[in-house]
Amino acid sequence: MANPKIMVALRDTESVETLVSLASQLSNGMDGELVALHVVEVPRVTPLEAEDAVIDRAGKEILAKAEQVATKFSKKVSLRLMRARNIGDAIVAEAKNLGVDLLVMGHHKPHPYPLGELLLGSTVQYVTRHAPCRVIVEIPPPSHH
Repeated sequence: MANPKIMVALRDTESVETLVSLASQLSNGMDGELVALHVVEVPRVTPLEAEDAVIDRAGKEILAKAEQVATKFSKKVSLRLMRARNIGDAIVAEAKNLGVDLLVMGHHKPHPYPLGELLLGSTVQYVTRHAPCRVIVEIPPPSHH
């Protein structure tokens, strides 16, 4: 892949370090473009374009952290904050719009049960089925108490 465009879909501050580091390492040696995306899921009762700084605050913090992590790898990263009704739809649409070659995202296993580990979250399922590019899903190891 010459000059690949890699997009990292970020959900929360806890996963930023891992996902942006992974994307940065994957793009090493290639003159590729790195894009960090956070989608704010906006409830139907709130207009998508509502003037409300609170709606975007967490997303801006996540993207600021992504920029810091990319800097450690001497990578420039384009930051994209979107609002949408459905996160999966927004990630896929943005990947198509930007012509992304590789999408990196995380999956958080909320279930301690084996069945829960077999089923990926609905956003990950949707994105892996509809993305216009390859998708890498980073799944953290089980936490041992």
